[in-house]
Amino acid sequence: MTRLSTIFLLAGLAAAPVLVSAPAHAQRVSKVSGKALGQMCSSKSSIGMCDAYLSGLMDGEAWAKKYDTFAHDESAPVAFCVPAQQTAPQIRGLVVAWLHAHNDALTEPAGKAVYRALHDTYPCHASAPAEGQK
Repeated sequence: MTRLSTIFLLAGLAAAPVLVSAPAHAQRVSKVSGKALGQMCSSKSSIGMCDAYLSGLMDGEAWAKKYDTFAHDESAPVAFCVPAQQTAPQIRGLVVAWLHAHNDALTEPAGKAVYRALHDTYPCHASAPAEGQK
C-alpha cells in the first residue's frame, strides 16, 4: 500500500466514530471532498487510492459495529477520538509504531488492526495519545 493510500485509509477510519451516538468530541475528520473523491475514483492514476479510501471507510463501519450495542448509553466509550489537530503523517506514525509493538495484530485484517491501534492510541477520555497502552 502506498503512503497516500495509507493516509486515505486512516482518514476513512478516523471518520468512523461519527457513526456512534455518544457525547460530542472534537475529532479529526478527513478533508477529502465528494468532488475530490469522485475525481480520484474516476482517474486511472488514482484508482488504488480510491479503493483504499473506500475500503478504509467500509472497514471503519464494520469495526464500529463492535460499539453499536452502546448506541443509546450516553456513558459508553466511543471507539476512538483522534484530535482535530492531528495530521495524517502523525496518525500514520503512531499506527505504524503501534503495529510494531503488537505482533498479534499483524495477522489480523488490516481494518481491525488499525481500529485497535486508534482505540488504544486515542482514547476519548484523554486529550493526548496514550503511551504504551494495549
